[in-house]
Amino acid sequence: MARRTGSAMTKHRFSYCERYALWQAYDGRCFYCEKPLDFQDMTVDHILPERLSEDPLELRRLRQEYGIDDNFPGFQINDFTNRVPAHFRQCNLAKGSHILPKKMMLPLLEAVPRRLPKVREELDELSRRRGTGRLLDSRSAAIENKHLTVQEVRDFVAQVERSEHADEPLVLSFGLMIEDVLESEALPGDVAREYPHLCDWLELDLVKHLRTIITTPFHYTQPSERSGEGLSVRIVFPRLNEAEIEKFSLPWWEILEAATFWEIFGERYEDAFPDSPRREYFGQLGEEEPRDS
Repeated sequence: MARRTGSAMTKHRFSYCERYALWQAYDGRCFYCEKPLDFQDMTVDHILPERLSEDPLELRRLRQEYGIDDNFPGFQINDFTNRVPAHFRQCNLAKGSHILPKKMMLPLLEAVPRRLPKVREELDELSRRRGTGRLLDSRSAAIENKHLTVQEVRDFVAQVERSEHADEPLVLSFGLMIEDVLESEALPGDVAREYPHLCDWLELDLVKHLRTIITTPFHYTQPSERSGEGLSVRIVFPRLNEAEIEKFSLPWWEILEAATFWEIFGERYEDAFPDSPRREYFGQLGEEEPRDS
């Protein structure tokens, strides 16, 4: 799923693991303002704008003028020597794709190398966790291609049924990037493009689709996450027939995470939602379904 940084289209599609490793390596803080940064609100920013990868002459000039090759051996536009976590609106968009003056740029680039070992350590750890036979957990919410196939979800359910949490329901996290939706020809022409209204419509469309393929109850576990560039929701399926999830076929939406309720929240489902069997679906505000604005 792509995203935009300023006016330039980002070419690299970041996996969940890459994003998570970067966020962890910077202690959950924005690189620019150093304030706490919610993982769901994080965007990956390029200190030197990624558009320079398509302008080799300008990139060569900057490398020479800023002394990048001498001061930062191994520097590349599209690796972690040039990637940092940032708030989407107040920091990333404010910077946009502008090239900062040398006296501002060099201190930023100098701050990155000491974080690189931690980034690689986090990536290695996530890779090991993926190799243990468990598709996802509360730390690693997606495999390397950023989403799960339906078959992988079914395999995970089968694994849970043999585990100590066999009585705990499955929680699926669904996510999308707004840019992908806006660029798609499948989006109906009468749907409002403003972010809040579009999110409302997308959530309602997801719930309607799930209701057509899932015959057992399901509901949100918490309010949806709306970062400004993406949208994600967590839905619990207390009595899911895993074969029914094979019918999931919505555009844009991907399954980012599969885990038991206990693994994510550290408590039993029946304690968190004692009255859930009485209702088919909880909206994010306790409504019967998300509002379609």
